[in-house]
Amino acid sequence: MEKRDSNRKDVNQSLYLPPVEPCYEDDEIDLYELWLTIKKRKKIIIGIFLFMVSITAVISLIMTPIYRSTATVLPVSSSSNPLGSLAGLAAMAGVSVGGDETSQKVMAVLNSRTIKENVIKDLNLLPLLLEDKDVEDRNPMNVALEEFEDMVSISEDKKTGVISVSVDYKDPKMAQKIADQYIKELEALLSEKALTVAKMNRIFIEKQLKAEENKLKEYQKQLAEFQKKTKMIEPKEQVKGSMELYANLVSQKIALEVQLRRLESTLSPNNPKIRILKEQLAAIDKQLKDLEKKSDSAFPSLEKAPEKIAQYMDLLRKLKTSEAIYETLMKMYEQAKLEEAKDNLYVQVIDPANLPDKKVKPKRALMVAVSGVSSIFLGIFLAFFLEWLENVKKRREEVEA
Repeated sequence: MEKRDSNRKDVNQSLYLPPVEPCYEDDEIDLYELWLTIKKRKKIIIGIFLFMVSITAVISLIMTPIYRSTATVLPVSSSSNPLGSLAGLAAMAGVSVGGDETSQKVMAVLNSRTIKENVIKDLNLLPLLLEDKDVEDRNPMNVALEEFEDMVSISEDKKTGVISVSVDYKDPKMAQKIADQYIKELEALLSEKALTVAKMNRIFIEKQLKAEENKLKEYQKQLAEFQKKTKMIEPKEQVKGSMELYANLVSQKIALEVQLRRLESTLSPNNPKIRILKEQLAAIDKQLKDLEKKSDSAFPSLEKAPEKIAQYMDLLRKLKTSEAIYETLMKMYEQAKLEEAKDNLYVQVIDPANLPDKKVKPKRALMVAVSGVSSIFLGIFLAFFLEWLENVKKRREEVEA
């Protein structure tokens, strides 16, 4: 009985034993072990550090020094800002307000292939840019442009709108020369190819004005030749004088004919008075025929006067119409030039290209510092790798043993 009770107690105790916790390996990084590894492999780390720093220092001393010349310009547009005073207030507050594309246009011109080719051609940079370059079957200009783009950098200050053109080259004088030429080509291209709406209007009106001027000169020439040929300067006045003279001669003829008939009724046909009247009538008839037929005098012939006057008036009408059109186009042309001046785009040179006296490349101190830091990390990585490799080798030897 007692034995049964003791067994029951043992069972109860076994039921209430505390659970056995699983055993986990310690995965935490032991910084001390890492330090021991670094300390153990310190010769490798120091060796890599000294080697990399020495090599970098030698390379930086061998490298060709590069100088930088910088010119700064401010894009200016005379066209009014559509945002008005709001843009000015925003600029004072340091806030950039969109809507003005002046800087974007200038940046587009500066980055264009045209301005780069013009600078290369004007300064004859092809021999310098293609020095020690294997062109082979490529276009020499394309190769030169690739080298030139590596030399030139263009940046814009978004707050102030100032654009900087920097040129890096081994010759400081040539760097300054290239930067100066870059700004000159920029100004030339802006004045030549800045096709604003106002400029296009001015060019169109200028063409129309030139064509109308040629027509006006032609009409003036035709009128002058007509007047020289017909001797018609003021046809209305000249015809008026001819008509008055013609009317006087006709009235004189009528009076002489009445007097002649009266004398013929009383006198014989051989009477001297009758003969004189007939001679006078013959002279008047001759003058009348001259006025009707001949046109070599200062007065045009009455027979051709209407046709000549019509020709004259037609030429005069064309001339007056051309003069009116020319005057109108001239006023429009002057107005278009004013509008073009208001809508012009140009740049203001803030700082011309400087002559650099201090190299910007290579930065020896920075190169050595970066190389030193990189070599330390490389040495530490190599130390840990060698330590891991050694531990793996030991474990394999233990397993094999």
